[in-house]
Amino acid sequence: MQDEDGVAAVQARPRRWPRRLLGALLMLILVVTVLNWTWGRLPSEPKPTGHFVQVGALRIHYLETDPHGHGLPVLLIHGLPGTAYDFDAVTPLLSGHRTIALDRPGYGYSTGGYLPFAGQLRAIHGLLARLGISKAIIVGHSYGGTIALGYAERFPSQVAGLVLVDAAAAGDHPNGMDRAQAHLVQVLQAPVVKQVSDVIFSQLVRKLSAEAGDSEAFSPAPVSQGHLHRLLAINMTPGNLAAYASEMLAAKGVIEGIDRRLSDVKVHAVVIQGSSDKLVHPVYGQRLAATLPNARLEMLSGGHMQPYQHPQAIAEAVEAIAGELRSAEGRSRRRAPKRPAAARSHA
Repeated sequence: MQDEDGVAAVQARPRRWPRRLLGALLMLILVVTVLNWTWGRLPSEPKPTGHFVQVGALRIHYLETDPHGHGLPVLLIHGLPGTAYDFDAVTPLLSGHRTIALDRPGYGYSTGGYLPFAGQLRAIHGLLARLGISKAIIVGHSYGGTIALGYAERFPSQVAGLVLVDAAAAGDHPNGMDRAQAHLVQVLQAPVVKQVSDVIFSQLVRKLSAEAGDSEAFSPAPVSQGHLHRLLAINMTPGNLAAYASEMLAAKGVIEGIDRRLSDVKVHAVVIQGSSDKLVHPVYGQRLAATLPNARLEMLSGGHMQPYQHPQAIAEAVEAIAGELRSAEGRSRRRAPKRPAAARSHA
């Protein structure tokens, strides 16, 4: 009897493990859900400042300073992701210039969802036309530098000069981890999956990912809490995430296409590169400056977020380009042949 009872007890014991495993899984889900709605809870989206303009079917958000500035207008283009507010430390240093910092379509407060590269260029062209700007110095940060180069290739007569800040070009492209993250974002945005993940873990994952990404982008400097807050409150919203994922997956092909035509970009250009940049390694900035026909390189200390770390250097690069253009204009006037004086009439 004892043997039979012992065998029966041994046979019954394994049946408890599925229940214990299920209990542990439910407890884990509960803990993660609580963290998702406490520590991981994302801040609410703030109200936009600035202006909106309708460009075709798109509603574009932008920030403007000194609309009556006498200097060349300056257009500032953020990266992937990002917002117009990424240049808040730069634009006050550009006194005398009309500055336009936009939320690219799909990002910040601009509508449009994911807009392929050619559509981004058309949207910027339409924005400048609506604002009455025929020519501008363009500042592009990170993937915004890619956009700026593409715009200079497509609309060369409308670009007075380029300031390319930690620009994704000259062989740089998203790595396997970036692409995997983009695929995960798309999966989590799928119907049903989105509703379930939002309740259980999505906010937590987005916060952890944003904090890790900002830590890498700002390294070796501390993270800007203002940028992190905007990243969590604005760029982690569903529309911004959808634009980010699709653009990240398309970026490699876009950059390769831009790189093939770099020698055609003949405007004055300043390439600003962080010497400790972990996202766009310094070799790409060096290669970009060496490839563009009329560019010079400024290697600065710090990481990828130069608009936060060295806004003065960006403003000085804009002023340097504007000064070069004024000098060239003056030389052109001096070389222009003088018209013969009209013959005097005699009574």
